[in-house]
Amino acid sequence: MNTKLVYRSEVLTKKSIKLVRVHSRVTFKNNGYTLVESMIALGVLIVTSFVITLLFTHLQKQPQSVQSEETALFFSMIGKEIREAATVEVRNNALFILLPTGEMVSFTRYHSLIRKQVNGLGHEVWVQNIQDMKVEEIENQHVYVTLTDQDGKQARRSYRRIHHE
Repeated sequence: MNTKLVYRSEVLTKKSIKLVRVHSRVTFKNNGYTLVESMIALGVLIVTSFVITLLFTHLQKQPQSVQSEETALFFSMIGKEIREAATVEVRNNALFILLPTGEMVSFTRYHSLIRKQVNGLGHEVWVQNIQDMKVEEIENQHVYVTLTDQDGKQARRSYRRIHHE
């Protein structure tokens, strides 16, 4: 509903006093949006935004897999454990580290996990979704740890043992 204001002035006396009268007329416009047109516009907007988000998801850089990040963190933390160790021993494809405090820390594969135990107790999961873990000691100087994930990808890291005297 539109309201139009119409101004009309009339001269009432010889002194030129003007009186302003305001008349209002009510008119209706039939060229506005209907509910159906609004729903169609909203539908087009939703479909367009959905298509644009699909296009942008393919353009984004794919993040590194969680498994590779977890494996890198495992290698970093086990390197710290080996550096702080009094002695390092490899037995039955497991890594045993004797800390200067006298605690024996072991890293073993348990089902599809690599777990850490202290003095044979506890169950601290360090890596998940592992198919195989291979620990090798070469000439009492290097320790090689190889992890194979569920997809068959291998990650290998070597650690040089430093003898504390």
